[in-house]
Amino acid sequence: MQAKKSIVSLAVAGLLAATGAALAYGPGPHGGGMRMGGPPVDAAQHAERMNLRLGNLKEALKLQPGQLDAWNAYEAKIRAEGQVRFEMRQAMHQQQGDAQALADQRVAMMKHRAQAAEEINGLRKALVATLTPEQKATFDQHSMGPRMRGGHGPGYGPGPDGRGPGYGRS
Repeated sequence: MQAKKSIVSLAVAGLLAATGAALAYGPGPHGGGMRMGGPPVDAAQHAERMNLRLGNLKEALKLQPGQLDAWNAYEAKIRAEGQVRFEMRQAMHQQQGDAQALADQRVAMMKHRAQAAEEINGLRKALVATLTPEQKATFDQHSMGPRMRGGHGPGYGPGPDGRGPGYGRS
């Protein structure tokens, strides 16, 4: 009986941890939260990042002519959504002094993100349906991002060398 309770406790703890991780590492520049930290990027930097990410993914997929229509629809939606999110973040930076306006802007952004996520997911499914198993693995690897693959690497955490407290100590 005690073993059964332990298993249930572990399952509940795992579910709570997974839920927290999903909320913390959702889509967006800072893991899905509405965090406003750091200097805002300008439109040119935003476009450059978008071009780099999508260009790298397209190149890695080695798409065939029959797959390009699905890719083009997916890419167009990702680009359009990226631009809308960029503009919404810029507007939020301008609302910094007005708590109610900022709260209203956050609600609008959440509603927009929910609708856009549905649309992007549909286009993603259509694209993935055209991919080979090797391309699917490549797509999944690129789609997960660094957070889901184990972090950014050294230099992004607390402690010496950004590797966490006590890293490398005996």
